Amino acid sequence: MQAVHPVEPQLLTRPIAEPQPEPTPQPELQPQLPPVPLKPADGSRLRFVFVDGLRGLAALSIVVFHLWWYEPEPWPAVKSVHSAAHWMIDAAFLRTRGGVQVLLVISGFVIAFTLRKMWVTPHEAFTFIGRRLMRLVPSYWVAIGVVILVDIACRYLWELSSPFEGHLSLARVTAHMAFLQDVIGHDPLGAGMWTLCIEMQFYIVAVLGWGIAQRWFPRPVLSEPRPSMIGLLAVFAPVAFVSLFHWRPDESTNQWVTHFLWMFFLGMVTWWTLDKVLSPACYAAIVAVAIVELFFDPDWRYENALALTTAVAIYIAGKTDRLYVWLNWPWLQYLGKISYSLYLIHFPVCHLLTTAGWKWCDDSPTSAEAIAILLTSLVASLFAGHMLYVLVEAPSARWASQTKRPASQRA
Repeated sequence: MQAVHPVEPQLLTRPIAEPQPEPTPQPELQPQLPPVPLKPADGSRLRFVFVDGLRGLAALSIVVFHLWWYEPEPWPAVKSVHSAAHWMIDAAFLRTRGGVQVLLVISGFVIAFTLRKMWVTPHEAFTFIGRRLMRLVPSYWVAIGVVILVDIACRYLWELSSPFEGHLSLARVTAHMAFLQDVIGHDPLGAGMWTLCIEMQFYIVAVLGWGIAQRWFPRPVLSEPRPSMIGLLAVFAPVAFVSLFHWRPDESTNQWVTHFLWMFFLGMVTWWTLDKVLSPACYAAIVAVAIVELFFDPDWRYENALALTTAVAIYIAGKTDRLYVWLNWPWLQYLGKISYSLYLIHFPVCHLLTTAGWKWCDDSPTSAEAIAILLTSLVASLFAGHMLYVLVEAPSARWASQTKRPASQRA
């Protein structure tokens, strides 16, 4: 036991104030901000900011391409430029047609992400397709209605050229409303609508392929719906490579998803690799095959290269944790939000304003007048896309989301 020493009495009469050490200044901590946007309080998934930015750029590029390609005459807008630069300006605007390939890759990426927790049963397959229809069909039908109204105004009121070739018929409109216009053989009512046909076919192929890989091949974790790498590659890779080397160069397959399946496949394998279903080595092998193909197919080199670049850019953003950071500019994010509506509605708006503007200028506008007409058409298209999103697309998306069952009930 430790000895107790007596305490002197005088020390008890005066309490000794022990010196208080001065507080050590703490360095001001800078808050570590999480990736933007923040995760919603309701636990819903984060939004892929980079993917939305790419979607906005792709939609804007398609608007520019259609505005340039389908205007009455492209040269008045640049006739003040030296003639040697005409071909460079024309080539630059025509290259914006590649926005379609970017959207196809993004669609494959997003659908692969959406299916990641889905057990494919007949009921789930039908409800998945049904939700996609609920989101896409109302805006699509409204756009068809706008095209018809523009056609009536151009033909019978203002004596302008129609936004499409041929005449309206009940069979033609019905085929468009059912996404079958290209399959049946009807000419499109507007530029861009043909991709909706392909998109719907892809949804069916994606769900069926995911279900086959899920049921016919051993899964890494039996309690989870994610297929194995072997299962996904066995189902999707052979068809995708045939699409790349055979169906893609064949123009007669334009009306079928097989013609574009390679683009969708690039987006799908990008998500599967980020989700660690596919190995990075497997992804690198697929990219290597795509690079080699570029040297043997000069006709589709630009489109295939752009699709590959889009997929690799998304992969790099995911591996470096920048999917929620890159391209996070408000104006571009809003373009991504309204991209579907803008894609649908821009063509009839641009056609009406450009043809009316050219007629108002006696089909010979000055360079300033032509530029003003084109800029006005672009701004009007953006406004029309905004209105279609607010009035139709956003309510349709909310309606579709309300029909989605929780994961526990789906399992």
